[in-house]
Amino acid sequence: GYMPQYVLYKDFGPEETRSLSFVQNAYDADTFMSPDGIKAAQARNSNITTFSPQLPYHNMDDACSYGILLNLQKAPLDDVNVRWALALTIDLKSVGINALSGEFKASPLPMVDTQILRPIYFDPNLQFLRDLEIGDGYQPFDEGFASDLADNLRAIGTDESQIPQTAEDLSVAFGVGWWNHDAAQAEALLLAAGFSKNDAGNYVNADGEEWVLDFVIPGDWNKVMQRVGFSIADSWRKAGLQVNLRQVDNAEFGVVQNTNSEREALLQWTNCVFNPNYLNAWHSVSVANVQAGDATDRNSGNVYQWANETVDGLVAEAKQHETTTDEFYELGRQIMQEFVKDMAYINIMNIPTTIPNNETYFTGWPKQDNYYAVPYSWWSSIKSVIARLEQTGA
Repeated sequence: GYMPQYVLYKDFGPEETRSLSFVQNAYDADTFMSPDGIKAAQARNSNITTFSPQLPYHNMDDACSYGILLNLQKAPLDDVNVRWALALTIDLKSVGINALSGEFKASPLPMVDTQILRPIYFDPNLQFLRDLEIGDGYQPFDEGFASDLADNLRAIGTDESQIPQTAEDLSVAFGVGWWNHDAAQAEALLLAAGFSKNDAGNYVNADGEEWVLDFVIPGDWNKVMQRVGFSIADSWRKAGLQVNLRQVDNAEFGVVQNTNSEREALLQWTNCVFNPNYLNAWHSVSVANVQAGDATDRNSGNVYQWANETVDGLVAEAKQHETTTDEFYELGRQIMQEFVKDMAYINIMNIPTTIPNNETYFTGWPKQDNYYAVPYSWWSSIKSVIARLEQTGA
């Protein structure tokens, strides 16, 4: 391949301005351009490509997932029924279409669904998801999520050739499933938690006060995630939940994530498990690291602030095993089941790494049919990518 003398990392500004530079061949690889922005750029420059020509078009193997971090130690989110109600009032198929043009991969488990992790943690937990019951025997898992998403994409005119066809391909593209969108069941859970509805159709607590969920999302510094947050808030509002949607800058985002008093609900990506050693992410999940719901001190461990003594024991036992053993994997599967039963973190989707390339000057970027490295410019594997690039002579 061609080894350049220099690699230039440059900020071309917000998407609205940098997309113009991209179509004018000013740079070769973008990071997190919105799906709509990519399509508009491709319409103006035929050399702009995505990871795959078929949905969801982008690589979904990043270590982190999008999810909602909740304040588990403060009412009303200290009630598992309320947390499940939030999950069941997210219309994820609509969220994914409205925010990402359907270009996403759902994950109901607290981990990214990748080719590395699926056979170890997802496939063995499928029966658990199918059998799971919450509330009064309700089964929340929607195994038909991927197929229904494909039908919804057809209904809005998506080219059939770009939609995966077999059940296996749909699962690989869009995930093993997610939670039912069921506002009626969510209402039953909220009523069980002491809520009622007022004349305006909004939920009020036992004191008659309307519940307004404080939901923090990134500002313009992460357009893709911002759009997902807007769409989730819209889902909740349609179900009668009032939402105070707050967009914050990067610095404040970190404060909200790590300070209980600042957080009720936060859309973020802290849940990061890339390889089968889940302890890299979950080693500090213990009751000892949980602070009060209104604590102003920065959390020093257990980012979820989740107090589950069963998980404490599972994490402690996992630390006694080699990380490549069946015993270690089984403990991880049990931890994941506890995450789900408690809805300790509303895992949503693999990060949709919307990374287009402009192949005017260089070809050889990682693609679905030439997957020699992940296509992320912020990972060390970019060195391998650069070594594989070929000049076009343009």
